[in-house]
Amino acid sequence: MCENFTPPKKNSSHDGFFLPHRLIFRPMPNPAHPTDLPHTAFLKTVLMFAFSLQKIKMSRRMLFSDLSKYLAGKFTLENPCYSLDENTVCYTHDFQSDISLHSDNEKINLNGTSLDSGEKENQKFRYAIFAPVQNKRFSEAIILLHGLNERNWEKYLPWAHHLVSQTQKPVILFPIAYHMNRSPLTWKCPRVMYQFSAFRKAASPSIENSTFANVALSIRIDNCPELFSMSGIQTYFDIIKLTSAMKAGDFEIFENECNIDFFAYSIGALLTETLLMSNPLQLFSGSKAFFFCGGATFDKINGSSRAIMDSQAFANLKQHMLNNSGVLKQEIKIPEQQGQMLKDGWKAYLAMSGINKYFNYRENAFKHLISRIQAIGLTEDFVVPGNSIKETLGKVNNSTCFDVDIMDFPFKYSHEIPFPVNNQKMNDTVNDSFNLVFNKASLFLS
Repeated sequence: MCENFTPPKKNSSHDGFFLPHRLIFRPMPNPAHPTDLPHTAFLKTVLMFAFSLQKIKMSRRMLFSDLSKYLAGKFTLENPCYSLDENTVCYTHDFQSDISLHSDNEKINLNGTSLDSGEKENQKFRYAIFAPVQNKRFSEAIILLHGLNERNWEKYLPWAHHLVSQTQKPVILFPIAYHMNRSPLTWKCPRVMYQFSAFRKAASPSIENSTFANVALSIRIDNCPELFSMSGIQTYFDIIKLTSAMKAGDFEIFENECNIDFFAYSIGALLTETLLMSNPLQLFSGSKAFFFCGGATFDKINGSSRAIMDSQAFANLKQHMLNNSGVLKQEIKIPEQQGQMLKDGWKAYLAMSGINKYFNYRENAFKHLISRIQAIGLTEDFVVPGNSIKETLGKVNNSTCFDVDIMDFPFKYSHEIPFPVNNQKMNDTVNDSFNLVFNKASLFLS
């Protein structure tokens, strides 16, 4: 398991993860502990139940905002094994991608300044696994896939933690190619990226949503829209490699033939749909998937956002995806060895792009996945609108299809920040909304 790792001792009420000082509960009326209960059987049962309920309340008392800050302070990809709290441990592993895709248009130079290609970081990286503290191998796991243009894991840490806690399954936080820690640090550095954004705005005054946060992706996609597909294809093969190793028993914490499910957000849902529909090497025959703010076909997505990509880049990407699908295979050179595994993957990917000629293929593939996918969309999500998810997954051949909920939260939120942590007045409400979403996801993936 974990070298020199000892599960942390149960914390006292004054120093525990779930009980910071301001959250300590008042002691129960005498008698205060089950070992001191009276001998009357009925009263003993009642007080035992009350004590158990108190423990449950205490364990859940840390609000989403507090949990987010706590986990952000603990999380690192450098330590191979460490405790997150008394019930959860984090393992980290190296990964070497076996495929490297390039485009002739990929080299970018603006005003004498080159944009780092990110190839070094993309090919070899580390990823994390959150797991329950148990001295056993797991027969099931969940892969968590993030959204487009994400550069750090902080948003997803409480998501993974909750899934682990409720399902008692390990959750693998796996980065999409050229995202998260698979991209250069300069791509998220304001000082470096501001100059690229300024140059871009000067060259195209009508451009919208150009920011230092999205300019690296925007420039790359605008110059080379096939990079979007390349990133997805590389991650497709990376997940095949990862899950094959898990099923082969190459991990100490996973049993042979470990079953893999997915929790996928935003563009991660499109990648998951491609994997489940194509089912390479029969790796995902029994896999389930829960989508949050994702699941719609690409033609129903609006990627123009200050946090994702600017309007010009997204318009170019959408035109390329929907009108040039026939030349994608010629633009992207797939090594012959991997090409066979991508045969059905190409069809699934193009079907999820929303191209009409693949409509029947998508509908037929969906029929086999009806009981294995659930989704939640949000009313005020303007990137992947809840209604777009409903349109994609709500019906198959005019019959009821996947379980899709459209929710609306009683606070200001967005696709990029569904659970804001900076509005202290709304902390309780944000916490309740978070639990509503992730309790449903946990129940489905359990």
